Parts: sequence; structure tokens; C-alpha cells
Amino acid sequence: MEIGISHLPVSPSRALRLAQIAESTGIGRFGVADSSHLFGAMYPTVQLILSRTARIKVGPFVTNPVTRHPSVHAADVAALATLYSPDRLALVMGTGDSAVHSVGLRPAPAEQVGAALRTIRGAAPDGVTLELAASGPKAAAAMAAGIDGLVLGGGLSASWTRRLTGAAGPAASARVFLIGHLVEREDEAARAREAVRASVLAVARHAIGTGMAARDVPARLRPGLEQAFARYDFAAHAKASGANGRLLDDYPEEEAYLFERFAAVGTAGGVAERLRAFQRETGITGAVLSSTVPDPESHIALAGERLIAALGP
Repeated sequence: MEIGISHLPVSPSRALRLAQIAESTGIGRFGVADSSHLFGAMYPTVQLILSRTARIKVGPFVTNPVTRHPSVHAADVAALATLYSPDRLALVMGTGDSAVHSVGLRPAPAEQVGAALRTIRGAAPDGVTLELAASGPKAAAAMAAGIDGLVLGGGLSASWTRRLTGAAGPAASARVFLIGHLVEREDEAARAREAVRASVLAVARHAIGTGMAARDVPARLRPGLEQAFARYDFAAHAKASGANGRLLDDYPEEEAYLFERFAAVGTAGGVAERLRAFQRETGITGAVLSSTVPDPESHIALAGERLIAALGP
């Protein structure tokens, strides 16, 4: 199973340092989030990392066709592929979430995402990886020839994952995105969970915030989750100290469910056991862990040095 890292590029130099740790410990991919209004410039950060690493695959994770026109993406990808090696570039595109909502725009329809990826494929040299991000079957159905795989935002729900991969088609390879926080010891897990509460809520709101009845969410949990999602503040998106981290204070069962489905928090051995079991159920080929934690250096090193080893060949 391939392990990748996703990072919010508040500081390009910090992003570079984390990508270098990822590369040195055997992680194959480093994704740079694209929410420029909230977290800073994505493509310059990608170029900086490419210029100062040697092997790791780098690129937007996740970008969208709304805040940048597909032709702009295509030109940037083609230029980076010329400056560096095409097989080191990986772009993941979805409908848009915090990037579009934070500036008053609306996410793209699924068909627009598929068309944007086809535009980029037409300009990108052979070897560039293009993937489709999907949290629902309509988005997954935008999978088409020339797109290399899926990144699934529906969490560790086997039935929902099978529905998404089924909508994409039998040949689609798929990786799952999770909010990650790896720790050395089990007694550190409670503090780790507290640090990523806001991030877990953020990814869950995007994945299951609408149509919960059809998205494999237990009926008893839907009212509480609906109330929490309705109060979500995009100005505090994924910020541990923001108001979103407190939205589930009165809903402990709902919070436990979101962590079980959308998070990978704990020791490398414990997380590896969950990922292996999920892979057996669904056939996923990899997992991408976020790096929005107090000590991302340690988290990424644990992913490279221990999680990959615990997952085995």
C-alpha cells in the first residue's frame, strides 16, 4: 500500500522541510493543498519542493477548476514537467471546498472537473499523474480515459468506498484520504485526537455534509452532525484553535464516529492494522494522510519509517 502526505502550505520553506523528511523516509508522494486564500500559494510551493528533492512525487492535492481555469493548470503542469521530470508530478482535482467557499464561489459540477482533467491531460507530457478526487458517486463517475486513479474522501466506510469505485469503473485504482496523526505511544493518542478535531470535522463536512442518509451515516447520528455542519466557519477551516474544533463538544457519539471513519490517529502499528483490514475489504491501493498536526516532522517520519514497514510488502 502506497502512503502519501497532504500538506497545507502556509510556509513554503516549512513545506519543503516536510517534503524532504517524507522523501528521506520512503514516502512516495507529497501533496500540496490548494486553498490559496486561507493557506498560501500552491504552485510556487510545488516548484520549490521539486527543485530541492530528487525522487518524491509532488503536486496539487486537491485543486479545483474554479479558482484557476483549467488552461492555467495545464500551462503550469506542462512547465513544471519541462523543468523537472514528468513522472515526479501528480495533480489531484476535485470540485473545490475551502478554496472556493472562502472567496464566495461555488464548487464545480462533477462534469466540469472531468473536463478540466481532460484539458490538462491534453497539455501534460506522458508520465504526469492525474487523479480525480471524489467523495460521492456522481463525482467518481467523472472518471474517464486518461485519468490515472481516484482519491476517495469518503473515509473508512467499506460499503461507501465500493459504491464510489463502482461508479468510477472496474479499472480505477483508488487511494483514501484520512486526517492523520501518528504517535509513538498509545497514551499520546488522546492529545493527538484533540489536535485534529477541527480537521476531522472539516473533511467529514465535505464528504457527508449533504445527503447523509445515502452516504452510509447511521440515522441516530444525523441530527447532531447536521447541527454541527450548519455552524461550520470557513474562516477557521482546519485550524485547531478555531471555533470549528468545539462544534462537536455536545455530541461525543457523533465525534467518535467521525474519528473512526475519517481519521488515522494512533501508533503506526494500530493505524497499519486498520488500513490493512480496509484494503482487504475494498481493494484500495494507498492512503494519504494529512499533516495538520502540532509536530508534523515527527508525524511524517513515523509514517515513513514505521507505518510503511508495518504495512509490509
